[in-house]
Amino acid sequence: MLTKSISFVARSSSVTRLLANFIYDLSRYLKSSSAGERVDTKIKFQALIVKEYHRIEKGLALNKPRVGFGSEVVQSLLSKLRQYQRKYGLDETGQTALNVLFAYYDFNLDHGLRDEQLYQELLELKNTIPNNQSLTSIGGVIKLSKQEILDSAKQDLRAFFQSRYSIRQFASDNVEMSLIEAAVKMAQKTPSVCNRQSSKVYVFSSDEDKRKALSYQTGNRGFGDQASKVLIVTSDLGHFFHIGERNQCWIDGGMFAMSLVYALHSLGLGTCCLNWSVTYDVDRALKKAIGIRDSESIIMMIAVGHLPDEFKIAQSARKSLKEVLIVS
Repeated sequence: MLTKSISFVARSSSVTRLLANFIYDLSRYLKSSSAGERVDTKIKFQALIVKEYHRIEKGLALNKPRVGFGSEVVQSLLSKLRQYQRKYGLDETGQTALNVLFAYYDFNLDHGLRDEQLYQELLELKNTIPNNQSLTSIGGVIKLSKQEILDSAKQDLRAFFQSRYSIRQFASDNVEMSLIEAAVKMAQKTPSVCNRQSSKVYVFSSDEDKRKALSYQTGNRGFGDQASKVLIVTSDLGHFFHIGERNQCWIDGGMFAMSLVYALHSLGLGTCCLNWSVTYDVDRALKKAIGIRDSESIIMMIAVGHLPDEFKIAQSARKSLKEVLIVS
């Protein structure tokens, strides 16, 4: 009876702690996302505009778009773009949306549909951009050929994938920031829901900053202090809108983190992914200690360093293909 009572108390305690962590996640999502229909920050507004203009881009990228498609989306985007212009001005996000709408107008015009009212509204918005403000030409669609893709992408990557290991022995050389920048630039091509690009990367270089960040992560003992750089990948909840997207930050952020790891690998650097499987109090403490906003979900840390001439790695056996690949 005593054993059963102890087991019940232990289970009840675990359930209570689990519930507390679920409540932490719930409160952060309600506060930081637009799930409560609140678009009250610039980040949320930008994400909403990107979501809508990307719907138009996807329509334009179809094999045979319907002439005049998405008129309701266009009007909704125009309305939001006017609000955004009044509040923040037409920065790169606003200009890109405007370029998409011009591309939409041109597509319809090329197919016999002239929308003069839309054209005038776009010109009015464009004229609000100050003459001294730098402009972007990005937005809409571009044409590619199969050969262009093959010339750039047709490589045998089996050796590349097989040669990536979790590295726990680093050389003492400093990793130049130019390499980190190059890797992050590559990772920015990672797909994200409606191209909202919620991911960010924090870089820590000094011994003090690295120690501070790593002190909250228990899986780096014995090697974390050897890393030249410690990266933290986050995903901002302000980029998500409804209940169905409550877990999207982990998907987008996880995909971005993997792209970043492969990009660093392609530049000859060693990496070790450091998981962020922690309770809410640790999550909150790290954010406070290093200045990460509460709206950002921490995806993982990555230890980065140059490779020594020789080193050992865990063999890390993989499951058989038949256990992973299910063909129906």
